[in-house]
Amino acid sequence: MAIQIIINQAGPLPITAKFTAPSDGSTNLEVKGSVFTTKQNVMLGIHVELDGHSKGKARIFSNGALTHRPVIPAYIPVQLKQGEHTLTLSAAPDSITDHNDFFNVVLHY
Repeated sequence: MAIQIIINQAGPLPITAKFTAPSDGSTNLEVKGSVFTTKQNVMLGIHVELDGHSKGKARIFSNGALTHRPVIPAYIPVQLKQGEHTLTLSAAPDSITDHNDFFNVVLHY
């Protein structure tokens, strides 16, 4: 299986990247990064949008506040057509990001 790196950069979110799908067919997006919050006992995460449509989230539950936490990597199946696409990562509710957070999205095809 081949990979294509789509995003590999520091925050803050949102981050938008354009990429070219190498072929038609079933693929998977692997999404990783970190987030923090000012609250206790909340679900945090990174929202993933592809071509204007919500595709999923990479999440983690946080017991404490003000600590950057890595989300559990999410593998999101997507059906792509060969050509240009737009991917956007944004902070899920209660999630905050800044320049100390780093984000990585890889297309597995």
